[in-house]
Amino acid sequence: MTARGMVIQTNFSAGMLDPHLAARMDVSAYAQGGADLTNVIGLPHGGVSLRAGLARFAEVETGGDVARLLKFEFSTEQVYLLVMRPLAIDVYLPDGTRTATVVTSYTAAEVADVAWTQSLDTLILVHPDHAPARLVRSGSHASWVLSDVALTNIPTYDFDGPGSGTAEPVWSAARGWPRSVFLHQGRLYFGGSKSRPQTIWGSTANNFFDFATTDDALDDEAVEMTFDNDRVCAIQQLYALNDFFAFTTGGLFARTDDSVMTPQDFFMRRSSEVPASAIRPAELDGSVLFIKNPDGGHNTVYEIVYDYETQSYHAEDVALLSGHLMRTPLDMAARLGNESDSANSLYVVNGDDGTVAVLNSRKAQKMTGWTLLKTQGVVRRVAVVGGKPYVLVRREIAGVTRHFIERLDTDFCLDCGAVLSADAATETWSGLLYLEGETVDLIGDGAPLGQAVVRQGVIVTSYPVSTLQVGFAFDWAVETMPVELAEGAASGGRHRITKAVIRLYQTAGLIVNGRVLGDCRVGETVLDAMPHVVSGLRSVRFLGWKGGRAGNDGATVRITGTSRLPATILSVCSEVAQ
Repeated sequence: MTARGMVIQTNFSAGMLDPHLAARMDVSAYAQGGADLTNVIGLPHGGVSLRAGLARFAEVETGGDVARLLKFEFSTEQVYLLVMRPLAIDVYLPDGTRTATVVTSYTAAEVADVAWTQSLDTLILVHPDHAPARLVRSGSHASWVLSDVALTNIPTYDFDGPGSGTAEPVWSAARGWPRSVFLHQGRLYFGGSKSRPQTIWGSTANNFFDFATTDDALDDEAVEMTFDNDRVCAIQQLYALNDFFAFTTGGLFARTDDSVMTPQDFFMRRSSEVPASAIRPAELDGSVLFIKNPDGGHNTVYEIVYDYETQSYHAEDVALLSGHLMRTPLDMAARLGNESDSANSLYVVNGDDGTVAVLNSRKAQKMTGWTLLKTQGVVRRVAVVGGKPYVLVRREIAGVTRHFIERLDTDFCLDCGAVLSADAATETWSGLLYLEGETVDLIGDGAPLGQAVVRQGVIVTSYPVSTLQVGFAFDWAVETMPVELAEGAASGGRHRITKAVIRLYQTAGLIVNGRVLGDCRVGETVLDAMPHVVSGLRSVRFLGWKGGRAGNDGATVRITGTSRLPATILSVCSEVAQ
């Protein structure tokens, strides 16, 4: 006798789950996660929505494959995106204007190892093979000066052994320079060097570049400590919130004392054995997150969590249920929620395939789930500046490799996109040389207009429009975990989905398990017409055993669409027969 029942999924707060969880219906995240959540973002309310498009911001014409993105924020009016590339740093305003290019000595092989911290209008840069430098904004958008830092009272060390009488400065061209840097409690801290990889040095109080000490060890003098452990604990990064952290190849070290650091009270203890990579940590939802060193196995994202019982910190894997989305992380940055997207987001760039794993987090709403961002190209770097995420993308344009800086922008629904406007409606649009030879998607006056080929920087639309968005459309997917009636879970009996009921919010087009959802138009029928958005419950029935992934693989509800049309999925209800 055929059994029927309803399986209701009210939210996707657990994010995109690892395929190894396909049999774990006993895990609470199973009913709140998805087998596929590509090119959507999680909402604090539980649903998922189509991600923003990528607006073209600028192009990195030389050294783009090794370039890095840095933020520089002095005030709400003085916000800059810095692009560090071989032998130069480019300075951009939020509107995409490049206001300055500063010459540096960092080669293509060295750019990846530069670390930095900011104090007011000064960015302090360190590299193990270069003396520390500072980049200073000198009063205007176009005036920037880079110079070596004049360090005084540099600490000394007897590298030939105690008593040899050959103490020398710990930092020099021969002994190496600091490899990490951070500001905390009025001191500038340097972490690690080639010759002393496990040592942290702190400047005198409120005098960042002076490391003076005396036999009296006064409270405002410079501080120093070396990790003494049974393993190599080379310092990779320094970071601080209320407490001070050192991320090393031998684990996490933390100082939890609320008192001000002094020469007599500068001690950090190892809180976790998880080795850290050299990727800059990020702050999200009141916590610090870091990437595990790949030399210690599968590298993933860890969160520093305080344990009130042991009065210490430990590291927790925040991608445990979505480990398949960690594909050799290369870079990461965090963004706080805003008026258009109230979820906090962590962007982790994957070095293996150029995708971006996105952690959608709002702990107050018990939301911690990952989704996947994919584009027609390879993402290399990420930064969040002025609350807006920027990515460096390698794209093949008419057979030529180029590197674009693009910004996630809710006003866009295409990638590598540009918006053109005219005083009067027109069919001919120019200014698109950056897409020369490419077949691009068009959206005119809010309506999909199909595709066109850019020739000599010009495209022609099918009819006159006043505004035109040009770029690459992308597909999105939302798929439930395999659904099955509770009484059939143990037997693994053959089953299928006979009907799916989707709750939508302002959605214009989608397909459910290969069938067009009622009232949602897709395909050629929507061309030249404004999207007709719908909200509320919509249902679709399936015949035979092809409604979803039926049979031994488990039946799922898979919802797909294109970025040309808006989509928000709030819940999925599946009628299952077995």
